[in-house]
Amino acid sequence: MHMDGKQTTEESTTPTSSGKEYAAYFVSPHPNGGWQVKRAKALKALKIFKTKAEAEQYAKQVANNQGTNVVRLKKDGKIQKKR
Repeated sequence: MHMDGKQTTEESTTPTSSGKEYAAYFVSPHPNGGWQVKRAKALKALKIFKTKAEAEQYAKQVANNQGTNVVRLKKDGKIQKKR
């Protein structure tokens, strides 16, 4: 307990383990054409690209900065390769 009488918990200051589980970035086809990079469980794309190669390059940079991985999807929505 703090001097002000409020109780603190460890979980309020430490990140949850589930935060990293869903931190992957997905490269997938965009509904309007091109390829998108989205964080897992995100509703909107971070960025949209004309080519899959451009999207993968961007996703790698973001994932490396965040300490997570990239999941590439095929045009049919199936996982191609997980990094």
